[in-house]
Amino acid sequence: MDIASEFRLDLQHGTQVKINHEMVQRYEKHLRERLGERRPFDWRNPDLFLEDSEGKELVSQFFAVGNSINFRYWSRRPGGAYCEGRKGGEDFRGANYMWRCLKVCHDNGEYPILEAKSLARIGLSDARAIFRSDSGKNVMPAVRERVLNWRDLGRKLNDYWSGCFFNLVEEVGKSLRLFVNFSRQFRAFDDALCKMTMVNAIMHSGRKLISFDESIFPGMDYELLKQQMRNGILELNKNLRAKITGGKLLSPAESRQLRNAGLAAFLDIMKGTSIAGDILDNVWWSNRTKCETYRPVCKVEGKQNECFFYGICPERVEYSIPLEITRYY
Repeated sequence: MDIASEFRLDLQHGTQVKINHEMVQRYEKHLRERLGERRPFDWRNPDLFLEDSEGKELVSQFFAVGNSINFRYWSRRPGGAYCEGRKGGEDFRGANYMWRCLKVCHDNGEYPILEAKSLARIGLSDARAIFRSDSGKNVMPAVRERVLNWRDLGRKLNDYWSGCFFNLVEEVGKSLRLFVNFSRQFRAFDDALCKMTMVNAIMHSGRKLISFDESIFPGMDYELLKQQMRNGILELNKNLRAKITGGKLLSPAESRQLRNAGLAAFLDIMKGTSIAGDILDNVWWSNRTKCETYRPVCKVEGKQNECFFYGICPERVEYSIPLEITRYY
């Protein structure tokens, strides 16, 4: 059974987006030549994540709490202003700002975010305080949606898993299928394309909290999609291209077509290269800092080779991140 069938992924993507299979094959060749024996990220960074000395249960809980709100780091202001700020004396942006806030909160005992009962009753003001920058600015968007995810996660962890996500991890053994199915009970992880579930699986696996019996697939978020469009892997029709290059909001149907095509392309690459999905996710996700929206290194003299895909990518840098009001990515 293929991955799409195994995990009930409907990857139909209509007429607005198509996969350039010739480009897919070029990237497959590039990956085979460049990657070698790359290992997955181990997600060890004391500025962002818990250290091993905290114990497996707390590290797992930290990953679950963070990944349950690991979506949309841009605001509804024109152009999609990005979440960034100084926290704990250092500058961070996007997901790293979120992880930094959680780490500072935990280290300083500001709120017991790793206790399921406390998470289940967290208030909006509590969450805003957690995400406030050192200068007192509220830079995190969609805080209400994040609070709803946290409350649901805390309540269901308490009701069904004795308050501990690691109990779920141990229950699934090595089954990625069970990990996905059990995770779907939570509001945060009910995305049809399993984005935040896959990121949670990637981090748990990379940290060796679990070893899955089959390959994880990439978590489809806007940074990966932006690069797939710039890479020439995804080709858009005139109307959708104009909306994305113009920074306009996508409809849920438009966004779903784009994400479906993006994941289908990654599954093709996994099949064509036998490279695990978590490795592909690591490659494209880590390259996001080189393929920045407004100043990609391919357009900076002397820095072009910093991009993993330089020389093969058609550099369609007019594409920015796709904007949709969503809690899924």
